[in-house]
Amino acid sequence: MTKDIGELQIIEIFRKYCENLPHIFLGVASPTGIYEDVGAIELGNRRLLIVKTDMIGKKTHIPPKMTYFQMGRKAVVVNMSDLAAKGAEPLGLVFSVGLPSNIAIEEIEAIAKGMGTAAKEYNTCIIGGDTNRTDDVILAGMALGVTTKDRILLRSGAHENDIVAVTGCIGGAAIGLYALLHDLEIKQSLLKYILEPKARLAESISLAKMKLLSSAGDISDGLALELHKTSDASNKGMQIEESQLPIDEEIKEFALANGLNLIDLTLHVGEDFELLYTIPPKKWDEVKKQCEAMDFKITNIGRVTADRQIQMKTKEGKIVPIRRKGFDKFLDKI
Repeated sequence: MTKDIGELQIIEIFRKYCENLPHIFLGVASPTGIYEDVGAIELGNRRLLIVKTDMIGKKTHIPPKMTYFQMGRKAVVVNMSDLAAKGAEPLGLVFSVGLPSNIAIEEIEAIAKGMGTAAKEYNTCIIGGDTNRTDDVILAGMALGVTTKDRILLRSGAHENDIVAVTGCIGGAAIGLYALLHDLEIKQSLLKYILEPKARLAESISLAKMKLLSSAGDISDGLALELHKTSDASNKGMQIEESQLPIDEEIKEFALANGLNLIDLTLHVGEDFELLYTIPPKKWDEVKKQCEAMDFKITNIGRVTADRQIQMKTKEGKIVPIRRKGFDKFLDKI
């Protein structure tokens, strides 16, 4: 029964029956492909076509109070975030759209408007796709992007003593999702993290072009899982500092007032659509300077280690292991 197995186990089943062809630079059957969320096809002259697909369903991915416009927008953002993690410039998107028979025309209009608005926001467009009747609203997108072999960002590039950094503010989406699912009163300013996510596309493309990063990954399934994926791909460990996690005071106050374990939610739920970078120490000042110029928040949260352990130093100074757990659509509820 699929209710008893997780996403990674399902991917491994399909991986057994996949193989690479010579023109595939990165695929599920390539050595580090299992750790990546995209495929990469060689185009010649060191250029790579990046291919990404991501699917959301109303019943499984959409929290209460998310509008159809926001759902359409999110369907684009989830794909753009994985292009951002590779430093790839978008070429276009195609969507397979499944719609139930009882959906209203106005709701379809809202989905389409959300998708079109988001595509424009990331300087790309929707070029086509397919529609069909389904039991739920299903938006399955495929994003196409382009980069080069010397610019592509992979999870396998981290080196010992590299700085571990995270973009933006984290924890807000997990808090917002928890509040919506458990019908807790929450400020609208906090709901924006879950209802209106943003992909760090332009910023990541800029850093990739400057060759300032050693690895990158999207933390939409949780910071903990992303730390483990990068560790596995790079054969390294990581130690982060709880006190350095970029969590806004409003988020901390809400968690405290409602008796929530903010660190657990931040590490293991995700939905932030921020990025985890590793950065050579000698390039950190240049990264900070570039991020300041783009008005882009980036925070040093720890270091890459040699021992393959994924750990966190708590505010009390205790070193604790970080579980290999992210939000799994097949298994988890929060």
